Formats: sequence, C-alpha cells, structure tokens
Amino acid sequence: MATILGRMACFLCGFGAAHVKRSDGKRPYVHCPECGVMTHAKSGHQERLMLERSKPEAPAPGALPEPPATDRPIIVRDGVKVAHSAARPAPAAPAAPAKPASWVDQLLGSGK
Repeated sequence: MATILGRMACFLCGFGAAHVKRSDGKRPYVHCPECGVMTHAKSGHQERLMLERSKPEAPAPGALPEPPATDRPIIVRDGVKVAHSAARPAPAAPAAPAKPASWVDQLLGSGK
C-alpha cells in the first residue's frame, strides 16, 4: 500500500493538495483525487524534483493522535486513555401502540 509523503499542486487541474505517494521499493508519484491523474517519476532527477516541490505530510515524531470525546475508553498503544465527555441522558423508550392493528383494521379504517 502506498504511503503519502506530501502534497503539491496538480499540474493538470491546479488542485492544491494532490498526494505525493510512494509504494514499497518504488519511485514516488503524484495522484490527484480531483481529476484522477497519476504521474510517476521515471528517473532520480524527477524523483528529486517531485520531493523538493512537495510539502511534507509527516506528523511530529512520537505524537499520538488524540482520541475523540466519548463516554467509553479507547485503547491506545500506551494503555487505556479515558476520553472526557458530559454525561448523556438515557434514550427514551419508544411508545407501544395502544392496540395491535390487524390487516382488517387497516382496510376498514377502524384501527384508530
């Protein structure tokens, strides 16, 4: 699976956040989700130009993403992280019908 190395403007449609990706053991390529064009680097010079012109996508080293707020814990790499949220009221039970309706009641209109 390809990993996103950075982002750059698409040369065809001008989309500003086209993906610069690299498959395992291969040269990088540009994939524009807007117009669908895929441009592969054919030489080391093209690869160098592509990587120089792209904005890096890498997160800060050692930073884990913060889990969303929830009333249940989310398990992360370092253990259990409890997300804080306000207590929610229990959902109300749906009202039961007063009388079970049959197909005859639906035809005759007397099921009220």
